[in-house]
Amino acid sequence: MVDAKSVHSIAPDPKVAIISAMLKHPDDLSTLTALRQKLIREKAIVDQQLKIGVQNQMEETKEALDILGTTKEQVLGVRANMKNIDSLCKDAQGLITDYPRIRKISQTHQNFVATQTLVNNFQELHQDLDRIKSMMRDDMKNILGPAPNLLLVHYSLYKLENLRNTTMHMAKDESLDVKVTLKQYFGRLDQVIEEFEGYLWELSRHMIDLIKNKQGAVVVRLIKIIESEEAADAKSVSTKTERRASRQGLGNKKSDKPPREAKSLRSKFFDVLHDEVSRKFNILMERVDQEPIECLEAIDFVFPDLALVYDDLVPRSPSNYKIFPFFVLEYHRHVYELANKIVTSPELDGGRILHLLRWVREYYASMNHQLGVTEELLEPQLLDGNEQGLLDEYLKLVRTNLVKWTNNMLNTVSNEFTERTAAPATDSDKLYHMQTASLMFEMVNQQVTLAADSQQSMVMEQVIKECIQVMKNYQQRWKDLITAEMKKQIDSPTTTPPGLAEYIMAATNDQIKCAEFADVVLQRIESENLIKDRKTFESVRDLLNETMDDFFDVATHGANSLLDLAFNDVKDPIAKLHTSTWYEEDPIGLIVATLKDYNDDFRVHLNDYMFNKLIDWMLERLMIAQMDALRNRGARLKYPACTDRLEQDRANVFNFFVLYKNDKALADDFDAIEQLHKFACSTKRTAYINFYSMKRIYHDLPISLVEDILGRRDDLDRSSIKEVMDPIKEKFKDKDPADASRSPTIFSKVKQ
Repeated sequence: MVDAKSVHSIAPDPKVAIISAMLKHPDDLSTLTALRQKLIREKAIVDQQLKIGVQNQMEETKEALDILGTTKEQVLGVRANMKNIDSLCKDAQGLITDYPRIRKISQTHQNFVATQTLVNNFQELHQDLDRIKSMMRDDMKNILGPAPNLLLVHYSLYKLENLRNTTMHMAKDESLDVKVTLKQYFGRLDQVIEEFEGYLWELSRHMIDLIKNKQGAVVVRLIKIIESEEAADAKSVSTKTERRASRQGLGNKKSDKPPREAKSLRSKFFDVLHDEVSRKFNILMERVDQEPIECLEAIDFVFPDLALVYDDLVPRSPSNYKIFPFFVLEYHRHVYELANKIVTSPELDGGRILHLLRWVREYYASMNHQLGVTEELLEPQLLDGNEQGLLDEYLKLVRTNLVKWTNNMLNTVSNEFTERTAAPATDSDKLYHMQTASLMFEMVNQQVTLAADSQQSMVMEQVIKECIQVMKNYQQRWKDLITAEMKKQIDSPTTTPPGLAEYIMAATNDQIKCAEFADVVLQRIESENLIKDRKTFESVRDLLNETMDDFFDVATHGANSLLDLAFNDVKDPIAKLHTSTWYEEDPIGLIVATLKDYNDDFRVHLNDYMFNKLIDWMLERLMIAQMDALRNRGARLKYPACTDRLEQDRANVFNFFVLYKNDKALADDFDAIEQLHKFACSTKRTAYINFYSMKRIYHDLPISLVEDILGRRDDLDRSSIKEVMDPIKEKFKDKDPADASRSPTIFSKVKQ
């Protein structure tokens, strides 16, 4: 066990640690002499500094003791002199003959002079009041003028007020008649004092206007008067305290000073300022219910007024008045009341909510940047900190209004779509449309504009999300409506109103317009930088891009519905393909003619982009129909007649689609059906070679289709079919791993 003493003994010595730091390597021993000299020099410097410090401390201590001794001698000297003075006074009274009589005569003379002065003041009272009122009238002619007589009027009234107080104090033991007479005599003085105080408060109400009118000196005089009256109030309180102490036996000196009623002008001054601020805001409060936002904008006087207070009024006011904090809080509390009343206004709609939220944010920013007053110092908090609640209310209004508008719009359009009493409207390019796209995005743009006024990325993001939700509902409504009408048309074509194809074209065109409008909204958000936060913008961009894709999906649904109508009309000719009728009639010609009639209408009234897409899908559908027709009930491939017949069908279809597509691209599209027909017309010797060529390109060619085609050949018996199919089946067993990563071909859509 290691005890504390042994631990202490093995603890490193600080000096040893310092030397170890200096001599880390053996080579450092060569610098030992220089190191020693350096340490000696440093020690000498430290010693000298300590010596000087101690010497200065000793001198200061000695000087302080000398002063203390001198002070003691002076105190003793003063005490001795006071005793001498007291002794001389007592001796002098004994030396002067008739001292009591002389003292009484002197007091009598003083009383006579005071009485004479009082009488003269009494005689001149009304003249003085006339002069004072004349000066007041001159100053009051222009409330924003220089008021040169202000201090003189106050001084004169102050003296007359003292005269009144002194007189009433002297008459306190007189009869009631004397007191009433004196009170009536001074009644006019009271009226003038009241008028003067009213004038002071009128100046106080116009204090900011006086500063604006370059009359800062008037403000200084006004505050000087208030300070003078406050000092008199304080003196009066002190006098009352002395009297109270005298009555309670706490002193032996009775005060002869007349009593004075405290005026508390400083308190009244701040009350007047409060009332003036209230007056300014009350004018606006009366209009809030009718013009809430206009009232909000009308308080733009707040910041200039407060800046004026800080720059011009604060330097002219005592620091203990805290005039700037007073005005800041007064204005802020009235702004708070106004904002709260706006919140409860019946006229508060979504746009006004956003305007209010933006104004509150700008208000705090202006307070901070222009006046240096942070939000934490402004109590109570505007809107009681319920900005998020207001924002939620706004978003609820947006959601409600958008849903209401779109539902009303879609209900009207749905009736038009289902009843089809007249053809749909056309635009300048003769394209059918339902007018829903422009109406809906007019509403969306209104909401985006309102959200932009808020200058808050979060608000814009939420508004866009609400609009997107409405768009999704709009898309689903159109999908459901087209699907429902298509079912009616297919199930009961004779009882449904005509014109469904025209209305589906109109709805499809509207979906393309919606996608374009959504892109315009996205470009506007980006170009005007309506969403400052990059991450938020990317989120909104992705949502809008997804919504655009959804509009194209609805348009695709419409285009496919048009194809459903067209192919429903040619289902009978398709059913005749490759049957015995096929060799006698021309079903493919009827199919092409019917599809051409539809395309003539589509080409004129359908959006170009969707028409081109529709042609691609129509070609694919017809190809698949031809492939599936090889399995039609009653289908029979009469060899070799079928070879020319299939080639003729392909030529008819090719000549039809070349009207709409490039012939080279069309040739590529026809490769699948051409190879399938080539295989269908193969000899036993060439069947496998043709199959292999086709399988190499079209990896998802179904074996069932191959077998069904061979089964329709009239020149092949079962053994021949088996002879052809055996190597083909073996080939199907050899799965190529690369096929899994290859894109599906048209054969993936053929019936398995």
